[in-house]
Amino acid sequence: MSECRGISIIVVNYNNAQFLAAAIDSALAQDHPLCGVIVVDDCSTDHSQAIISGYSGRIRYLLRDTNGGQVVAQDSAWPLARYPILIFLDSDDLLLPNAAATVAGLWTAETVKVQFPLATIDKTGRQLGHVAPKYPANLDTAALRAALLRTGGSPNSPGSGNAYSRALLERLRNDGAFDLENPRDYHMDAVLECNSPFYGEVITLHEPLACYRIHDSNIYAMNAVENARFAMKCHTFELKVDYLARRCLQWGIAFDATAARNGSIWLQECRLAAAKMGGRAAEQPIAVTLYRAIKACIGAQLPAANRILRIMWFMSIAGAPRPVARWLIEFRFVPRLRPAWFEPLLMKALSATGRARSQARRRRIGSRPA
Repeated sequence: MSECRGISIIVVNYNNAQFLAAAIDSALAQDHPLCGVIVVDDCSTDHSQAIISGYSGRIRYLLRDTNGGQVVAQDSAWPLARYPILIFLDSDDLLLPNAAATVAGLWTAETVKVQFPLATIDKTGRQLGHVAPKYPANLDTAALRAALLRTGGSPNSPGSGNAYSRALLERLRNDGAFDLENPRDYHMDAVLECNSPFYGEVITLHEPLACYRIHDSNIYAMNAVENARFAMKCHTFELKVDYLARRCLQWGIAFDATAARNGSIWLQECRLAAAKMGGRAAEQPIAVTLYRAIKACIGAQLPAANRILRIMWFMSIAGAPRPVARWLIEFRFVPRLRPAWFEPLLMKALSATGRARSQARRRRIGSRPA
């Protein structure tokens, strides 16, 4: 097999000794013949570095002597990669054994990114029956670009659910994409989400190739509906929109950051949840958030049933007393609190919707005059 299909898996760690060995083992267990593993430790204060040293001879590793945050740690590690395809694996997550081979089998000369869903697991590694994100059918690069320019975000996977071209990262480094004033405020997957569709082709898969771990120390996952978590998510999204605005200015592409914020269903969800849960001074009245949320849903590129359900959720949250609103917010954001029957039913409904849209698209194409 040619080395152009080789994959370097970069495990990024900071104080995750409890889960680190499992992540490294999952990277070493790939059934792809051309696979290398690099571990970067961002100056952990637990016993992570001792665990990493135990893999000497089987992996390459970089032990940083200062803590720089995720973006800095990853940016210091990927230049060490031997192979042209990179997977950044968070040290509390796992790769399924076929992940690298599946990505390599789909890779083309034009590909800059492959994104795939993740199956949710708990701290013991037990599957929770939840897979996310649930990508729409026929999601292509043009649709991702359009979504970014319209709403400041696009259907995308968190860190461990992506593979990137090393050449992409080299181009981004050369044109200043990683020159961030406060790198700790950013996530590498968000930076690459904003850039990838403008540099090449993005392939979206619908079957999970990794596992996303929910545990008490995971500051990004929703274990409970706390105001501080929603406030953080609002802040992170707004930073991403500002970053995308700067990139679009550099590219000479029109982008309205205010319209993108107002058009983002995700941002309106987080704003409404933060305001409803209290503890944070609302940056806008709930009625304003509700108006913008409904308007965003109406204009979204989603099936009608999906948009209606989202509008109903927003209206219910806005009008419900706080205990009821909390339950609805938990149902939306905390998968482990959902009843067991919900996920299979949702997957079946999404599959049926996707088939219906594909059939409608084929009928439209078939009805065009030759």
